[in-house]
Amino acid sequence: MLAKELGIRMETTSFKGKKVYFSGSIAGELGVPKDFSWRLVRYILVNGADVLDPHVAAIDRPHGRRLIKLNRGYTPSDLENPWKQIEKDDIDGVDQATHVIAIVDGPSHGVGNEIQRALDNNQFRGFSIKVLCLIHEDNLERLSWMIRGKERSEIPHFTLRTYSDLESAKETIKKFLTLNV
Repeated sequence: MLAKELGIRMETTSFKGKKVYFSGSIAGELGVPKDFSWRLVRYILVNGADVLDPHVAAIDRPHGRRLIKLNRGYTPSDLENPWKQIEKDDIDGVDQATHVIAIVDGPSHGVGNEIQRALDNNQFRGFSIKVLCLIHEDNLERLSWMIRGKERSEIPHFTLRTYSDLESAKETIKKFLTLNV
């Protein structure tokens, strides 16, 4: 639905039926090209998945406001208390997702919160939200121990993978959304 509104033509239905919550730092510095996350979101949309929060991958603030308006029907400046509404909508997005894909190249309280929400939903609410954390191979040593310390044997719906470039990140996402690896 959103892909059509953005003029993105679906090329395959490989990811059809998947509801992806895309998590990434909006305010923080990731150390990746500005359009990296947006190119990943476009890739997910082109292959048929729904992305519940595409604004997270916006290239800049005007692009982000446009995506929020298209997806949620408002912009933060429309609201008296935007922080509360956005927090509520983000939590609702995680709760509706079948998959969470988190870019963890830089520190972000919000990203950590969203990852933990998905994992808590699995443990305490009987959900089965699959979580993929992606980090550039050069950043792995700086990754939070709270994420790096999660063991798939203990948390079966959690996956941490490194990528070297955009294409390797896309390939990992493809495997995650189709093969669940």
